[in-house]
Amino acid sequence: MNRKAWLDYMKFIAMFLVVVYHTPPRYDNAHEVALFNMGAPVFFFAAGYLFNIARQKNFFSFLAHRARQILVPYTTFFIIFYALWLVVGRRMAGPEEQAIGLYEPLRQFVQGTPDVVLGPFWFLAALFTMQVIYYPIRKFLSGAWPLVAALLLSLSLFVLPDVPCFRWWNLDKAFLYMPIYALGNCCHPLIEKFDFATVGRSLLWLLCAALGLGFLIVAPLNIDRDVAYVLAPEAVILVLPLYTAVCKALERWHGTSHIAQGVAITGITYLALQNYLIGIIKMVVGKVAGAAVFDDNILLKVAVAVAVMVILYPMAMFVERYLPFLLGKPYRQRNR
Repeated sequence: MNRKAWLDYMKFIAMFLVVVYHTPPRYDNAHEVALFNMGAPVFFFAAGYLFNIARQKNFFSFLAHRARQILVPYTTFFIIFYALWLVVGRRMAGPEEQAIGLYEPLRQFVQGTPDVVLGPFWFLAALFTMQVIYYPIRKFLSGAWPLVAALLLSLSLFVLPDVPCFRWWNLDKAFLYMPIYALGNCCHPLIEKFDFATVGRSLLWLLCAALGLGFLIVAPLNIDRDVAYVLAPEAVILVLPLYTAVCKALERWHGTSHIAQGVAITGITYLALQNYLIGIIKMVVGKVAGAAVFDDNILLKVAVAVAVMVILYPMAMFVERYLPFLLGKPYRQRNR
């Protein structure tokens, strides 16, 4: 598949929203829920769009391929940051972090929930689990049926028991967001129509996005939070046509963006480093201007997120070019 610039724009926007979400101040409200759902879940849509089962020889070759692309960086970055956590991270973070057992991050790593050391890597664990489950669905179902199956798996969270093992390797999140992945994968003809080619389409996408965003913002305040949580991916699906149309418009207007492409290619490195860089910037700014400067300061939140995106770019490109083994890539791929 030829590289599509609109997908790069989509990943760039989603990554920026992920960084904004993780930047203080963090709000426990519906707007933060909407911000999160316009960021991380969109990557599932992009991953689904790029998955082509016809290129896979069999399940085991697919499993090896995904393990190299996902589990290798999951492991290498964990080793690096676990070592840093042991040496300096626990002391810098304060008493609550020091109360965590030395081997707790290792347990979380094995269970695919590395919250202490690499919280954002829940996405990698969920993506790996999701793709392992989705492969046989796509193998034996065609047309729109994989999307139907994914929707049923997602809605099954209403009746499945809330047991700890169901959260290992983020199996619950893999179920939850699988409809977004399936939409990207099995609905290419429909996705081709996600544009502003006609006034009718444009109005339809705007209406769908208004309904989806309205649900994400209003539902957590008016209905049971667990119900709103399970139905959130369906709301995201309503926003994706407009999201995609905007990215396609950027492609037509600006063509290929090397910056957007760079962020798209180095997304795993961005996920790994962003929280630590946010923490460093927060510490420096807090010492200069006082910790209270972050209180309800939306402009500062966005400014820090922009700074993180800019500072991380050369760092991520350095890893991509000179340390590709951290990402499971051989050196011969560095210029691709």
